[in-house]
Parts: sequence; structure tokens; C-alpha cells
Amino acid sequence: MRDYSYLFSVLAFTLCIYACNINNLKAQDTGSPAGEVPEPKAYEMPGTQVIQIHNSETDTLNTLYIKLPEGYEENTDRVYPVLYFTHPAQHIEILSALTENRIEDIILVGLAWQKGMTFWTTDSYLNFIRNDVFKTIESSYRADADRRTYFGYSSGAAVGAYILSKYPNTFDNFILGSPALGVNPDFTEKIYELESDTADERAKLNANVFVSYGTLEGNDIPHFEKFIAMLKNLSDDSLTIQHAVVEGDHRTSFPKTAMRSIDWLSDLIKE
Repeated sequence: MRDYSYLFSVLAFTLCIYACNINNLKAQDTGSPAGEVPEPKAYEMPGTQVIQIHNSETDTLNTLYIKLPEGYEENTDRVYPVLYFTHPAQHIEILSALTENRIEDIILVGLAWQKGMTFWTTDSYLNFIRNDVFKTIESSYRADADRRTYFGYSSGAAVGAYILSKYPNTFDNFILGSPALGVNPDFTEKIYELESDTADERAKLNANVFVSYGTLEGNDIPHFEKFIAMLKNLSDDSLTIQHAVVEGDHRTSFPKTAMRSIDWLSDLIKE
């Protein structure tokens, strides 16, 4: 007589899996008719807000992405440093993950470019940041006006270099990753006007600056090195400079730049 015990074991296992699947389907039932797929919902990052604020100069609306730190609602007596960064749709996830692990108590504010922005409208954009963004963030949230950091990569870093040179004391710290200083020579020349002033005439920059670029950025490397050399030659005792060379090209060096710079910022904030 054949032994069918193994068949009963297989059958029992199959029935068990079937029962589990039925229970899972019941638990996931959304009330949609059979065969219909529920409409997908956009992912929302916890603790993140997207708001529109008025640009008082251009009479337009601009978008801000705001990520509040864990415990913000409970710690009502705490005032937080703020990291302002460009290209928020691309950068908010990695900056959120890094700051949660390395800094924790910091507000993130993503700055979307205004419509039609070019390098030649940077002054208008800076007016918006100084007159409208800071006012909104520092009146609506417990943000420390004395602990502002700017994070920019590529074109965002070129704008940051311009802010540093033309609008000193706007930010306390600058993170400038692979600044696009070779794209528009006329715009870049305005940044280098900083070195044409004598030390006595030049306003103190009062800033900590982190500059980085990738080992495989080719023809752009001389632009980065020239900018770093210019900052070091200013003989400004209110300016500290940290630069790093990371592996990768203009695209692939970004994650390493983000990690190195957030470590640098973490140490600054702890001081």
C-alpha cells in the first residue's frame, strides 16, 4: 500500500497558504468592485509641508518645501537652525535622511526657482529670499535667524557663490557643491569682483564655506580651484573654508558631497 502522507502534508500546506491569502485580501479590501485597482495616492514625506508664499517684488507665488524635525511640536521652547537648499524636488529626500541621522534638530527649507529665473535674475531672487522667505520662515516657525545655512549644487552652488560675494551676512554657512562657474562667464565675473576690492574696502563675509567637486569633472575643475583660491586669498579672518574632492563626475559626486558637507555642518552646529 502506497504512503500518501506526504500528499496530505502538501495539501495542508497549500490550504494554509490559501487561507492566509484570503485573510490578507480581506484586510486590504478597499471597497472597490472586483477587478478595479484603487486610484494611487502620491507619497507624502512625513513632517513635510509644501507651501506657496507671495513674492513681494514680482507679485507672484513661489513654492517652499519645509521639513520639520522630529519632536518639533513637543519641544516648544526650542529654536532651530535652518538649512535652505535649492532643487528641493531632487534633494529633499537625501538631505532629510542625512540630517535626521547627523543633525536631527534642524529645519529644512527647499527653495524652488522662480518662474523664468536665469543667472541674470539672481538679484531679484535674492530679494525674495531676504525679504519674503526669511520673514515667512522666521515668523511662522521657531527658526533661528542667526543660524542659516545655504546648500546648493551645480547652478544652485553658483547662485550660492554669488550670494556669498555680493550679499555677505545673508547666510552663516554655505555648502557649494560643484558650482557651475563655467556656464556663464559674465555672471561668474561678478563673483570674482570680490577679489578686486582691497581688504580695507571689502565687507567682512562672516561665513563658513564648504566647497566640493568630483575627481572626474574634467574641464570644470580649474573653475572650482580658481574659486577656492580666490576665497583663500581674501585674507578675511571672518571666513573659514573647507574644501573636499570626492570620487565621481558632476552627477555621481552629488551623494558624496551631500554626506561630507552634512558631516561638516553637524560639527559646526555642535560647536
